[in-house]
Amino acid sequence: MIKISDLTTKLDVWDKKDVVVVGGGTAGVAAALAARRNGADTLIIERESCLGGMMTNGFVIWLNNMRGETPGNPLLTRGIGLEIFRRLAEVGGTQPPDEKGEPIGTAMTHQMDPVILAQLLEEMMEEGNVEVLYNTIAFDAVVEDNAVKGVAFANKAGAHVVLADVVVDCSGDADIAVAAGAPYVFGRKKDGRTYGGGLWAMLGGIDPFKLIEFLKTPPSEEELASLEKERTRLFGYGAHFNWETTGHHPERPIKRTWEEVEKRIKEGTFGVVEPTWLPDTRKILIEWMKYVKEGRVPPWYGSPKLIYPFPWFSLGLWRHGKMRYDQALGGLFECWFNQADPVETSKAIFWMRKMNKIFIDFLRERIPGFENAYIIIEAPTLPTRESRRIIGEYILTEQDAIEAKRFPDVIGKSGSGFIIKRPFDIPYRVLLPKNIDNIIVAGRCVSVDDAILGHGFRFVFRCEGVCLVLGEAAGTAAALSSRLGVSPKKLDVKLLQKTLLEQGALLFLEDEKEREEEVRSYTPLYQIP
Repeated sequence: MIKISDLTTKLDVWDKKDVVVVGGGTAGVAAALAARRNGADTLIIERESCLGGMMTNGFVIWLNNMRGETPGNPLLTRGIGLEIFRRLAEVGGTQPPDEKGEPIGTAMTHQMDPVILAQLLEEMMEEGNVEVLYNTIAFDAVVEDNAVKGVAFANKAGAHVVLADVVVDCSGDADIAVAAGAPYVFGRKKDGRTYGGGLWAMLGGIDPFKLIEFLKTPPSEEELASLEKERTRLFGYGAHFNWETTGHHPERPIKRTWEEVEKRIKEGTFGVVEPTWLPDTRKILIEWMKYVKEGRVPPWYGSPKLIYPFPWFSLGLWRHGKMRYDQALGGLFECWFNQADPVETSKAIFWMRKMNKIFIDFLRERIPGFENAYIIIEAPTLPTRESRRIIGEYILTEQDAIEAKRFPDVIGKSGSGFIIKRPFDIPYRVLLPKNIDNIIVAGRCVSVDDAILGHGFRFVFRCEGVCLVLGEAAGTAAALSSRLGVSPKKLDVKLLQKTLLEQGALLFLEDEKEREEEVRSYTPLYQIP
């Protein structure tokens, strides 16, 4: 007999599906498309009224880390992820690709129009006959004999259960896996702190040329001396990106000139193939430092020491086929809170929204070019970066990545990291929680250590490129498991790998032809119905 946890005592069965995907974000859309294309009757349960998650409602509007940040910058996100990119480019939803139809550049390169992306994702779900249930919260797992049999959810029609052969948890926080009893960790090993979250906003009414004229003149020696003296005390210098002094990451020096920026804005090409970080934004920080000293800025929420946030924006938004330089993405880059705790998260949102008001007031008052600026909209979904991570059948470590360790159950590659020389294998086992079966996890909550996820920015395993890879692998595995009547943990991994290769996914690099040929020529132990 199927038993539902104590949280859910009596719920009607709403439906039965082959595969249920919880969360329609970056990993979730790839998982659902992959599952359906492999023959599974598939349902997405999504808490918002839009697909895409962080890419759309979260305003993380860059297709991050589709290429590896390693020699040659190989394109690692292929298959469904590359298909989404190409189709998005065709309808003006992202900047043009290269002559091969691939993303240009390395990490934060191609901006996306979140409205067009949301429309495209729904179009792809309709084409593939994937059922989508919006404005619905999946809150519990149906478990029998340590195997997940379905999901409990609630919406305007009440609370119900949907049964499934396999559940794919793309909730971002491993909500269903944890509800089912899967073990997990939270935050960094040394202190449990998580990477921050931030409430981003789209800004309008900016005069970019007036801003450039202001920033062109470098700060005075006196101002720079004051900034050098105060920045550690006020902003915790060294704890984060170097944006507070030069406007860019120290690992990615900006060599362009102001004259080049002006020319490219006029041409409409500034920010087309690289982030729109400006050459020098120290004058903005100097004005902000004065603002802080005037008592107009509260301390940084959740910081372990008394420091203050700094203003952040990226000039130019890609909208319906072109860059709009009177607009920017900005606001609060991050603060620190338990992103799996609704009370703490709610308090943080209050603080972040106040900070966005303080930021726009500051920019209007102190920074030329922003006199008529305003907040167009704040992100409907709170951009969060980390909470729970499952303990899976394998935990991918920082050392695995540094050594580019090879795994027999590889289902994709990641190449994002400042200290690696070669893209590294992602093993299937990081998607499989210990102690529980019939559930596969994809997205930032998979079984990796905190260094791999992105602490310190040596690696950024949680970004869109990797999540698309994880989602496609998870959805494919779920569909194959359902069709063959086996649990995901007993699935023939070589069959999964062969299927992924046939779908265009990348599992092996150019110098791994022998490994690839072994998989492509593999005869499965059993035939797919």
